[in-house]
Amino acid sequence: MLTTEDFKKQIEVLSNGKYLSYDEGKSAFEYIMTGNATDILISSFLTSLKIIFINSGISHDLIAAGADIMREKAIKIKASDDTIDIVGTGGDGHNTLNISTATALVISGTGIKVAKHGNYSASSMSGSADVLISLGINIKNDISNVQKCLDECGICFLFAPKHHSAMKHVMNVRKELHFRTIFNLLGPLSNPAFVKKQLVGVYDKSLLMPFAKALKKLGSTNAWIVSSDNGMDEVTTTGKTFGVKLLNGKLSEFELEPKTFGIDKVSIEKLKGGDPNYNAKEIMQLLNGEKGPFRDIVKVNAICSILASGLTNDVKEASEMVTKSIDSKSALEKLNLLKQVSNT
Repeated sequence: MLTTEDFKKQIEVLSNGKYLSYDEGKSAFEYIMTGNATDILISSFLTSLKIIFINSGISHDLIAAGADIMREKAIKIKASDDTIDIVGTGGDGHNTLNISTATALVISGTGIKVAKHGNYSASSMSGSADVLISLGINIKNDISNVQKCLDECGICFLFAPKHHSAMKHVMNVRKELHFRTIFNLLGPLSNPAFVKKQLVGVYDKSLLMPFAKALKKLGSTNAWIVSSDNGMDEVTTTGKTFGVKLLNGKLSEFELEPKTFGIDKVSIEKLKGGDPNYNAKEIMQLLNGEKGPFRDIVKVNAICSILASGLTNDVKEASEMVTKSIDSKSALEKLNLLKQVSNT
């Protein structure tokens, strides 16, 4: 465990424009998240990190180090290696419908297990936790019930504040700073089920490779990290999507367009969301078979989730799985089962 003097020396290293190593980063985050650091030292650490990231780019080692400690401190559940998470960093500023949450339900309807990690909204009108409450899901149930949801329903929601209680040590500083810190990046990498497969959306394409390298370091086997040309933290139908794929320990870059999936390009206005009740209504209409731009973008993200999971490499096969999940009402049945079990 670091001493206070050691931590101050690490802050000095960062303030001089030099990165910490992965091991040094882990010791720093351990010191912070055990409750040893004062608010002013945490503020200095996060501000120094912010400056060096702006000047020299994101360090995948420090992202991985922070996520590693968050995972270590988390209240965990057990998940099989084929379980997937569909999650975004948020913060893209577009206030779209809850695309990743709807995608998680559709993926669950295909039979793939989903451990969806999320929280209340930080920047939009409706985060994953907000819309799930409106859909009747109990997000604050006991951890044993969360495990039961995954085991019996094939899908669960991992409400970040319940699983990451160590975040209380940085809560006040993050509120006071009023800018994005490294902790805004760690959530999507800190799934308490330790899933090895992910579709992760980021709000800036400069984060694609650092996230991919961090996930590789954290032991992920299959992952797609994506960002759209207009900054959406999803695979988009509004234009081009940039991505980095992690497969068999190798990283490769790729680009996607709506026509890749036989989908027409739409304006971002067609995907705008509202409050949690509005977005929940849109999800229910989607799961009941309504067609339109929302179904199209959820379908695209679900296809990419299946491809990212490694279950198939065939876009047509993945598309057929997704269509069947929606049109057979399998995804709707999963929602209803999750509602039932989470409220037991």
